[in-house]
Amino acid sequence: MPYIDTETINEIRNRTDIVEVISRYVPLTKRGNNYFGLCPFHDDHNPSMSVSPDKQMFKCFVCEKGGNVFNFISSYEHIPFNEAVSLLGNKLGYKLDTKSYKDNNKNSIDYDIYKFAVKFYQNNLNSSLGKNAMEYLLNRKITKETIKKFEIGLSISRIPLTNFLLNKKYKLDKLIDLGLSNTMSNDIFQDRIMVPLHDLTGNVVGFSGRIYQTNDDRKYINSKESELFKKNNLLYNYHRAHEKLKKDESIIIMEGFFDVIRADTVGVTNCVATMGTALTKQHINILKKITDNIILCFDGDKAGEDATIRAIPLLEECGIEPKIIRLEEKDPDEYIIKRGKESFINKIENPISALDFKMKLLKSDKDMNNISDVTKYIEDSLKELSKLDSEIERELILNKLSDEYKVDYQTLKKKLDTYDNKLNKNINITNNVKEKKYKSQYSIAMNNLIFYMLRSDKVIDYALNNVIYITNDLYRNLFNEIIYFYQKYGTFKEADFFTYIQDKEDLTELLSKITTINMKEEYYEEEIINYVEVINKEVKIEKIKELENKLKEETDPMIQLKILNEINSIKGVNNNDRSN
Repeated sequence: MPYIDTETINEIRNRTDIVEVISRYVPLTKRGNNYFGLCPFHDDHNPSMSVSPDKQMFKCFVCEKGGNVFNFISSYEHIPFNEAVSLLGNKLGYKLDTKSYKDNNKNSIDYDIYKFAVKFYQNNLNSSLGKNAMEYLLNRKITKETIKKFEIGLSISRIPLTNFLLNKKYKLDKLIDLGLSNTMSNDIFQDRIMVPLHDLTGNVVGFSGRIYQTNDDRKYINSKESELFKKNNLLYNYHRAHEKLKKDESIIIMEGFFDVIRADTVGVTNCVATMGTALTKQHINILKKITDNIILCFDGDKAGEDATIRAIPLLEECGIEPKIIRLEEKDPDEYIIKRGKESFINKIENPISALDFKMKLLKSDKDMNNISDVTKYIEDSLKELSKLDSEIERELILNKLSDEYKVDYQTLKKKLDTYDNKLNKNINITNNVKEKKYKSQYSIAMNNLIFYMLRSDKVIDYALNNVIYITNDLYRNLFNEIIYFYQKYGTFKEADFFTYIQDKEDLTELLSKITTINMKEEYYEEEIINYVEVINKEVKIEKIKELENKLKEETDPMIQLKILNEINSIKGVNNNDRSN
């Protein structure tokens, strides 16, 4: 739960008119009891976002985004939930400081230590002992303004950070846990240019130390992983890059911290970097919250190419079609220094598609004067093309292949169709299974029951007393949270419940989807009874499957009979009435 107490958050929400707030961002038109406007969270051409003044909720029937006024502000402004609360609360006269939220939590001591470390390293760099390091940075065309912005500092072995922090009465064990010191009371980082690493909200949670005057094989040393510093969940410069990001603008993913810093010096401020690891699904999920427009700008060498190859399917699995920038130099830092701002911006403005990147790779190891290699290249290209949904892009590439290699268009189209048929057969099988599962009676019953639980305390009471068990973990967790909220507060308000679960992203996402189901507001008791019966039936089916598997493995006839009786009991079969 947030540091700002729930009572204050709900008080702010109750005093805030969601229609008035959202209309500052999106023009709204009244239709019946609700207001409608273009949804700002997807490419909306027909107003699909509804805002309810009665419920103080918004929802989009297309992208399934929904929630209360804080959720809207958080998503639109790309800020944490608590900052959205503070933003609206301060306008109402509440004295809420988002910094106090960051500082007054269980990790406040850790954050304080890192803040001291940042200042300590900055002072080192600006001292007479930091002259060589400062000259190194300035020679690399990193200005003092940039040094200050990115809080770059210097570790000096002659002036230990450990001693400084111990004198501040911090415990050595704590400094060891944070990756600043070792058990011998020595600094981990010595004689390195220090780059602070931040979490998603801007707290310093680690460092990266770079050599500048030695030939140490370890060019960079990064902080060890800790409770605060988890590489797979953090992106360098995210807290700066997302602040001013507008809708449809891209995020550029790079590999190195100094690549991001260099890009910033030429006005390209929408760059992030992984923390010395490969791109992960956790990284992608972080970025998806602010944009689907992602550009990969990895190093120009073979390693960067391989990293790009690995990243593309990860992004595609998450529903993102990435664009690619390939550089002629080793990395973005070197490219910008050698070729300049205009050349780099031209690259950003003209990225290639993932398909174009793949096709260039397919060609790279082939002799295009050799008929066998050309044939292989065309066939491989058509296989990749079969995975593409855009009919226009398909046509363009087919025509391009036909013109470039003098192969009849219809021949290429016929070959593509064979790959399409194979792919569609597999996709249809998978989709049919998924569709059947998603649209099964059970999932429909769960969605509909929760939909009406959000609207009626009576439905919550009935569900609480009659639902045996929920087999799906996500639905069960959401169901239990609704019950707990209801029992804690004695009634249920959907807008307040969104606040209550705001830190549980999976539940918030499911709840948003359920709120956008196209259902009538009123219900019949028979409907609710039917939903519960379907849910309970699923529990019986799962139990029967479990027992049947157990029966197959059991060899003892007496135990087999006992299991069989249990199965029949669940099915409602009376053994005395059974015929042969």
